[in-house]
Amino acid sequence: MLVRLLRDLFQRRALLPSVRAEQPVPDVTVHEGKVDQHRKPNDQRQRLANAFTPTRPLAHSQTDSSRRLSGKDQASFIGREIERESIIRALTEDRSHVAIFGDRGRGKTSLANHAVAQRELADFIVARYVCSATSNFDTIMRGLLRDLAVSLAHGSSAVSGNNGRILESMPPNALRPNDVLNLCSRLRDVRILLMVDEFDRVTDKDTRTAVADTIKHLSDRAFSILFMIIGASGSPEALLGRHLSIQRCVTRVALPLLTQAQVEHLVERGAAQAGLEFSAAARTCIAELARGVPYMAQLLSLRAGQAALGNGRVTILGGDLLAAIEAAAIEADPRILILYARVTDAERDTAALAALRAAAAGPQDGLGRFRVVPDGPSIRVAGLQVEPAAWHRVLSLGAIEAVHDEGPDLFTFTEAMLPHLVLLRALLARQAAAEPASPRGL
Repeated sequence: MLVRLLRDLFQRRALLPSVRAEQPVPDVTVHEGKVDQHRKPNDQRQRLANAFTPTRPLAHSQTDSSRRLSGKDQASFIGREIERESIIRALTEDRSHVAIFGDRGRGKTSLANHAVAQRELADFIVARYVCSATSNFDTIMRGLLRDLAVSLAHGSSAVSGNNGRILESMPPNALRPNDVLNLCSRLRDVRILLMVDEFDRVTDKDTRTAVADTIKHLSDRAFSILFMIIGASGSPEALLGRHLSIQRCVTRVALPLLTQAQVEHLVERGAAQAGLEFSAAARTCIAELARGVPYMAQLLSLRAGQAALGNGRVTILGGDLLAAIEAAAIEADPRILILYARVTDAERDTAALAALRAAAAGPQDGLGRFRVVPDGPSIRVAGLQVEPAAWHRVLSLGAIEAVHDEGPDLFTFTEAMLPHLVLLRALLARQAAAEPASPRGL
């Protein structure tokens, strides 16, 4: 049943230039699930929680910079090989700072941690800071330096030495770029990586400018200290500002959506680690709904696995997927739920719903963008006709926006997880309408 509903939801449509169509989901019959008689329920649930981790990134060791990912951890990272190698090359060969950017849910922090854990970066001392809405240049740099002091203290005696006294050298007043440069000049015979995560949360323009200035000056003076800036953004300029002077010293690493095959591989790999059975149809359903976003694939897989284990099974059935879809829709960010309700008038505005569903389910490029073109008296959104009034409502209420500097017909959702909520709600509505006549099967 779910497969047929998804086929309807992701029906083929007229293709637009440079946008790949999604493939329809094949009909597959799934039989009754197996019950695992040998494994303890708590052990099974722990394996599931370790296999699918939507709420936390790939872990790192905060105190032992020499720790490297095990073979099992290495195998668990899927679809970012090109980006990982770009980061390693930038840091080790080009001696370039790095900016990792992309929409939420695409695994930016996991990629950063994964790259830093490679043996090629074993000689870097790593310090980390996670930004908040109130972070400024002083709090960011003091946080980095405090973490750096801890990392240096756990290094070899040759590395720690006078380098470990960096906290004693910090001035009491608010740090500025020149202060940081003076402190960095005291760090000798060591390669340092300063990782600043969630930099998009910083709202102070002066802070962004000060970080950019620090990056430029470190590069100009050839210090062996590099920054890795990580944030949810459509471009590095949105993170660091349009500073032409730092473009040459920052390697930009964009995180595109995963492919359909990569998402299915992610689910298959996690299922093997958890000791669960996701059929090909189940993996396809999850991949279609995830739309290339690792977070959503992991969340749906986790919730479906929990539903199956709750019923004493290790095989995922249609009812487990529906439970996962219902849970994911309920757990959506309240801001997105409010936006969805406002744009659709609590799902009473069927024309606005149609416009959102067309954009959410239609062809998209690797960055999640879709095309909107005139079609006589109507508008074609991602290949489907939409009422002009409904399209203007969706735009005016802030659910979708034009992609500036990329042409007049390219658009994207303002919230990265809004299209997933649209798809989940659409599938639940169609399931409810079809349920009286059909059982809950795939």
